[in-house]
Amino acid sequence: MKKILLPLEETDRSLKALHYVTKKYSPEDAELVLIMVDDSLVYTVRSETDEALRALDDKLEVISASLPEYKVTTKSAVGKPGVRITRAAREVGADVIIMTKSSKDDMLNNIGSTAEYVINNAPCDVTIISEAVNSRNDYRGLIYRTASSVVNLRGLLGDKQSECLLPSVNVDCNYHIDVTVGRIKFYHTAYNPDTRNWDLPPIGGQPFACDIAAGESVDILVKADSTDGRADRIRIVNRDMKKEAVFTYRITAASKSEA
Repeated sequence: MKKILLPLEETDRSLKALHYVTKKYSPEDAELVLIMVDDSLVYTVRSETDEALRALDDKLEVISASLPEYKVTTKSAVGKPGVRITRAAREVGADVIIMTKSSKDDMLNNIGSTAEYVINNAPCDVTIISEAVNSRNDYRGLIYRTASSVVNLRGLLGDKQSECLLPSVNVDCNYHIDVTVGRIKFYHTAYNPDTRNWDLPPIGGQPFACDIAAGESVDILVKADSTDGRADRIRIVNRDMKKEAVFTYRITAASKSEA
């Protein structure tokens, strides 16, 4: 049985490593060690460290409960993620570390500093999973094609869709988003002909990501653009692991002053 160390964060990109492992390895083939690291409290008082560890343990318990058929152990730590991950690999005798190249949303094309450190210092093999989606037809989330709708997205660990695509249009538009339940993230990305994926920031310094929580309403100006005939992509992700997110969207043409 292979012992797999999985560094995780509460992000959709990070949890892709978990989905990869459960598809590739059966419960008879793998023992999973889940680790979360809080890197915001390098120098702090003991009470804050204990509180941070309890918060991580609560998240790990939720993830572990979603894997009832696997043998799962969990580890939480405070400090530099790369150091803590490689140390944990030695402590548990991991056969392989499986992780995404970066859990951060602003590292769309690059290997992050944590993954780079782990690759260079791990005592075992390291697998960096591919996150690429080669075409629109391969997209597994919900796809909306109307100018307005109500959307219900399940949590990242649920058995139903936790993300969706909103319509991409060929004119400058305002996307009005009103979240009533949970929390979501709005992504605006451009097509990359080299990777054949929507993993580039949009043109003109437009923001590519926006967090929106229940009770908040935002208007986001999206300036239409395309690369190789492929329009920019507007993607919404439920950021919670278990709780649903509900929001409404409405797309209207931007005024001349905004455009």
